Amino acid sequence: MRFKMDFSRLPKCGAQPKKNSSRVHPCRHIALKNGRCYYHQGRPLKHGYYSEIACMERSERRQFINSTRTSLLSLNGLINEKG
Repeated sequence: MRFKMDFSRLPKCGAQPKKNSSRVHPCRHIALKNGRCYYHQGRPLKHGYYSEIACMERSERRQFINSTRTSLLSLNGLINEKG
């Protein structure tokens, strides 16, 4: 005997279509923990360009480059004043 589950009682994604779309109804896929289905970014981003760790690393790199650039510019200004 197979186990039958009533999927109609599970929460739905409900993502709205774009205004220009021919679709009229919201998404009816089963929602994950955060309330969205797999297609509408319900899955967590654990890796890749937009992961939290990757974004933090890029931000730290940009801060390091900017601080190094300002240090070099100020050092260049001191050298030009003395020379």
